[in-house]
Order: sequence, then C-alpha cells, then structure tokens
Amino acid sequence: MDFQEYRKRAEKFICELTEELYMNHAGLKDSLNVSEIYGNYEDLFEKEKVTELLSSVRSLRHSMIMGSPVQADHEPDDDVDDDSSETTRRELYLAAFAADGFMDMAVGELTDKIVSAETKAVVEFEGRKIPFRMSPVVLANEPNARAREALEAKRQEVVLKLNPLRESRIATLHSLAGDLGYGNYLSLYAHIKSLDLDALSDKMERFLDETDRVYTHNVEKAASLYLDMPLREVNRRDISYLFRGVEFDQMFPGAKLVTSLEATVDAMGLGHERYPNIHIDTEVREGKSPRAFCAPLHVPDKVMLVLMPQGGHDDYHTILHEAGHAWHYGSVLPEQEFEYKYLGDNSVTESYAFLFQYLAMNENWLSEYTTSLRLEEYMRFSALKKLYMLRRYAAKLLYELQLHSGDDLSAMSCEYASLLSDALKINHSEVYYLDDLDDGFYAAQYLRAWIFEAQLKGFLVQRFGERAYAYPETGEVLRELFSGGQEFSVEELAGRLGLSELDLDPLYEEITNNLGA
Repeated sequence: MDFQEYRKRAEKFICELTEELYMNHAGLKDSLNVSEIYGNYEDLFEKEKVTELLSSVRSLRHSMIMGSPVQADHEPDDDVDDDSSETTRRELYLAAFAADGFMDMAVGELTDKIVSAETKAVVEFEGRKIPFRMSPVVLANEPNARAREALEAKRQEVVLKLNPLRESRIATLHSLAGDLGYGNYLSLYAHIKSLDLDALSDKMERFLDETDRVYTHNVEKAASLYLDMPLREVNRRDISYLFRGVEFDQMFPGAKLVTSLEATVDAMGLGHERYPNIHIDTEVREGKSPRAFCAPLHVPDKVMLVLMPQGGHDDYHTILHEAGHAWHYGSVLPEQEFEYKYLGDNSVTESYAFLFQYLAMNENWLSEYTTSLRLEEYMRFSALKKLYMLRRYAAKLLYELQLHSGDDLSAMSCEYASLLSDALKINHSEVYYLDDLDDGFYAAQYLRAWIFEAQLKGFLVQRFGERAYAYPETGEVLRELFSGGQEFSVEELAGRLGLSELDLDPLYEEITNNLGA
C-alpha cells in the first residue's frame, strides 16, 4: 500500500465530511449527504486495505496507553527506537481510522434510516407538534412533572419503534468485528483505540463505590429542593429539568456569552490577533443547531466555533467546552503529521474541552464573568451535575463492556436499566438501551478525559494559582500542549507533565471540597 497516497486521500475525506456536517448543522445547508461522501472515498475502507493496515499492528500491546512507546508483544522495550515507535504509532492511528470507516460504511444504510426517522418524527404534546429532536429541550424546560411524564411517554414511543433498526445495526457491527479478525467488538476497539478497558472499568467501579454516599446525599437534597420530589420517585425525564438549572439563569445572561469567552482567551494571550484561524459564528439562521459545536474544517488553518446564544449556565459550559476543542485544533503545528492533526486519542481533545468548560465551575472566574448571584449554591449544583455525569458514564462503560462482549442482546435492555438506575439513583427505562449509546467506546474516551482534565487543572493551579486562566504564562503552556495535536495519549501527556497515569485523586479531592461538607 502507498501510505502517503492513502494519507492524502484520508485527509481530503475528513475535510469534506467535516465541511458537510458543518454546513448542515450551521444552518447553511438543508440536506446532509454523508453517504455520498463515503461513496466517493469507499476505496479507503475496502476490506483488503483495512485488514492490511490492521495486520501491521495486530501484535501491538497496550504500551501507548501506559505511557510507553508503542511496540509489539515480542519485542523487549530496549529494542524499540524512536523512529520505529513513531512509525508504529502513526500506523495504529491510521488502522483505527480505516476500521472505523469500514464499520461506518457497512452500517451506513441503517444509520441513515435511523437518523432520517428521528429527523422526521414528531411528538404531540399539549396540542402542539414538536419535532422529536427538539423534545429533550422542551423536556428540560418543562416545570410540571405530569407534563414531563406525558411528553416522555411520547418520546419513548418513537424510540421503541426505532429499536429494531438499532438492534440490526449493533448486530451488524458485532459481526463486522469478526470479519476483521477479532473475537468481538470489544476486543477490536480495545486494540485499535489503545484502550485498557479492564483497568479503566476497575477504576470506575471503585469510583462508583467510593462516591456513592456523597452522591446519594446530594442528589436527594437536590431532588427535594429543585423538583420537590423524593428521590425514589425521580425518573430520567425529571433529572433533565433538575440540571437545566433555571434558578441560575440570571447569573448567565446570553448577552455576555461570547464576550466572556473572548475576554478569557485574551487574558491567556490566546486572543483573535494570535488566532485569526478560529472563527466564531453567532449569526441566527433557521435550521442552525441550538447547541454550540466546533468544526475543524482544516487543521489548523480554519476552525469554526458555531453557536446561537440563549443564556443559562448550560450555554456557558457548552461554548467553553467547544472553545477548548477550537483552540486545541487551532494551535496544532501546520507541519504536524496528518495522523496527529485528525486522528489519535480523542480523550486528549476532550480533556482540553473539559479544561475550558469547567472554568464555569471556578469561583474566581464566575465572580469575574457572571453576575455572581447565588454563587455558593451554584458551585454546589454544578459540582453535583459533574459528579452525576461521571457516574453516568462510568455506568455506561460497565454496560457497554457487557453489550459488546457477546452477541446476545436479549438481556441487555434490563441490564442497561439496572446499571444506570443503580448508579444514578433515578429510574431509567429499558427502552433507551441502544439509543443511549456511542460507537467505539467513546464513553471510555470521555472518562479518561475527565480524569486527565482534573490532573491538568491541578498542574496549572499549582504553577499559576486558582486564577491560572488570567495569565499569558498559562496560555503558553497550553499552546505547547495543543501544538502536538493528538500525537500522544492522555497517559503519555500526564507522564510528560510529571503526573501519574489516570490518577483519580484530583477528582476525589474536587468532589470532597465541593460536595463533602
């Protein structure tokens, strides 16, 4: 195989795909022709090419995730030089890209049917017809518990009708993993994403056990305070309203959303003069996604941060999160290898996104950039929401390990409801067992990102103080980290900063400080 030609084609494919998604989600194009783009580049994902790429890295063990050079099982550490380590790392990232594309193409028709059905579906609620995809927004803003129950019942009817398609899609993905020479879907993705899922699941099981008391205590109080309900009666539909946090809307006016971000990056020396390649799109358009998103159209030359300011704490969290992605992609060295610009360990970019996002949990930042009303209460509220998300994704990982380790889906709906209900102390319906799912163990990527973000934040605070976000020196440290793209895993980055691999202690300390009293 001509690897250089393959890389050129792969980069063109990614840029065209990102452009197509950006145009649609930004409200600049009504249709979405993802399948057509895949069709134009199907040569990248031919089974022969994918298996060839996988065969070159099949013997690799999880050295990368442990922060060591990538190597084959039969080679001792001392025999691996930097050049071979570099080549192998790039080949592994390329193999993961090819395998992902192969899987996506094979289930493309099923994916299109599911997406199209969701896009066209409407639910009737209180005499209105609400697009299914907008129903979570309506649900999160509905203060009446009975109305939430009625709307949720309508939502579940749509999900239930789509579950047979989702079941076919999952069964096909599981079969494809075997076609690529792996025992199951789990072993395929553990390998190509360099995920030590056994070690991570052990950590998260301990995390669930060790945070159970503090979480239960605080979520009980929140249910009583914000929902006027006992925790035993709370369902998933109610928790979305609880964490909407309407009580704090006055703290986070929409008019200050963009200016708060701009002032923050300016203070770190990361402002527009240094980053003309990052474009913030705030124009109101029909069909534009109400949620902020980042589209790296060409790394690092053109990165779009797209949003429609609406106010509320969630908007601030969202724009800061997507800004973390944008400044990461916009800082990558132009001469960096293709694999490190576009591929690699997605936990890295998610870590940087979380680092920016959780400025909206920093007491100093909140005092400077919001109205600071109910600050102490909000700090506790946002800490509980973060713990909820951590526990939710920990439970999702444990569920996905069971789902993807075999082919029998018959017991999985019950397992999903049991694991999520137990971890979050709220009732979860079985109907979402395939809807509440991301491909490729992305739940694991998020968890590793949360862990590294807490470590990185601690590193910056130790060097620059609690107002680290206010100094150009912090910006220089971040620029240096961002410049490599995703060449290294979060474990390797932790090692380069003198930190332990996937150390949960900073997260435990944060939880204790904010929720323990």
